Amino acid sequence: MMYIGWTTVASLEDAEKLARESVNERLAVCAQIDGPIRSFYLWQENLETDEEYRVTFKFLPKNAGRLEMWLKENHTYEVPQWVTVQAEHVLPEYLRWAKGNFQSDHKKAVDLSRQGSEFLKKRRWRDAEIAFMEALEIDPENSYVLVGLGDLHRETRKFHKAIGFYEKTLLVDPMNMFALRGIGDAFRGLGQAGKAVSFWQRYLEQNSDDIHVLTRLADSYVKIGNFSESETLYLKALSLDETDKYALRGIGNLYYKLADHDKALAYFEKFIAQDDSYIAVLTMAGNIYRRRKQYDKAAEFYDKALKKEPWNIFALYGMGDSQRGMQNYEESISYWLKILEKEPQNQNLHSRVGDALVGLGKLDEAIEHYQLSLDVGFDAFAMMGMAKAYRLKNDFENAEKFCLDALVKKPDERRILEELLAIYEEMGDEGRAREVKERLFPDGT
Repeated sequence: MMYIGWTTVASLEDAEKLARESVNERLAVCAQIDGPIRSFYLWQENLETDEEYRVTFKFLPKNAGRLEMWLKENHTYEVPQWVTVQAEHVLPEYLRWAKGNFQSDHKKAVDLSRQGSEFLKKRRWRDAEIAFMEALEIDPENSYVLVGLGDLHRETRKFHKAIGFYEKTLLVDPMNMFALRGIGDAFRGLGQAGKAVSFWQRYLEQNSDDIHVLTRLADSYVKIGNFSESETLYLKALSLDETDKYALRGIGNLYYKLADHDKALAYFEKFIAQDDSYIAVLTMAGNIYRRRKQYDKAAEFYDKALKKEPWNIFALYGMGDSQRGMQNYEESISYWLKILEKEPQNQNLHSRVGDALVGLGKLDEAIEHYQLSLDVGFDAFAMMGMAKAYRLKNDFENAEKFCLDALVKKPDERRILEELLAIYEEMGDEGRAREVKERLFPDGT
C-alpha cells in the first residue's frame, strides 16, 4: 500500500527544500515538483491568484502522521494545502523498491530496540525508554519496538501504558506471542484476571507448553470461579514439570478453596519441600492440620511462618488456636495478645483470650477482655464468657444479668440457656432451673 499527497508553495526554492528534506528524513520515498502553475482561491473573501509550485509526495502508510506533522512545521504557508489519497494499485516491484528505501532505517530501529532490551535487562529504565522511543520515531509500526516499550512499562508497573503499546503491536501483528503474553501479564498486574484470559489463550494456541502462562491462566480461572478449567491447566503444567512450584502452589490453593484438604495438603507439602518461605502456603497447611485437630503438626507450620514474618495475623491466630487445642492456654494468650496490639477492636479475639484466661482461673483478667469486646458492640460469646466468669466467682447476680441480657438478642441460643441453667443450679434455685430446662428440652427428653 502507498499514499500520495500534494502541497503547493510560492517558489521553486521552497518546493525543492520540502522535496529534498522529506526524502532525507525518510518520510517520503519520492517527491516531485511541477510548475509553475496558476492557483485561484478565496482568501478573506477576496479572489486571489498566485503562481505556485506543486510538490507531490509518495509515502508509506506508517509515515502518514509524521509526514503531515513535519509538513505543518516546515511549510512557509500559514495554512498549507495537504491532500492525500491511497493509491488503488502500485506496481509490486515499485512498492518493494519504496520499502527498500527504508531498510537502513529499519536496521537502525532494530539496533536501537536491541539496545533498549539490554538496558531493560539491567533495569536502566530511563536509558531503555530513550532507546525505544528513538526507534519508535524511526519505525512506528515495528513490533519489536512496541513490545519493548510494553515490557518497559509493565516492569515499572505502569500497566495502562504497557497495555497501550501491546495493543498497538497486536494491531500490526495480531498473533505476536510476546505482546499476547505481556498484555496478559499487564492485566494481571491491574488485578483484571478476566481481561487477561483471552490473550493468554491466544498465546497458548502457539506455545501450548509454556508452564508459566499455563499457571497464570489457571490462576486467572480460579479468580473468576472457573475451577474445572483451572484444575485442567494446573495438571497440564505439572505433567510438563511435576516440581514447578507455581503450579504446585496454585493447585494447592484451588483444592483449599474447594475444601478438598487431602489434595491441597499433598500439593502444599510438595511446594514447601522446595520453598518454605511462602507465608500463605505455610498458614493454609497449618489451617488444615488445625481443623483436623492435629494441633502439634499445625503448630510446626505456623512456627515456620512466624519465624519469617513474626507479625503475620493469620499465623498468630492459628498458632494461638493450636496452643489452646493443646491446652497450652498461656501460650495461646501470648500469640493472641500480639494480634490485639494491632487490632484492639477485634471482638472475637478478646472473647477467645477471655475464654483462655477463664481456663487458667484468671477470672478478673478474663472479665476485662470480655468487657473490651462488649465496648465495641454486642457479642454473645463475650456475654456468655462474662456470665461464666462471674458464676465461677460466685457472683450469681452479675452472672444471671449477662445471661438474661444475651437472651434478649439470642432467645434460643442453647449455650446461653445452658450457662443460665448452671447458674440457677449452683444457686440452688430449683424453680428457675426447671423453667430453663423446659426451654432447653421442650419435649421433656
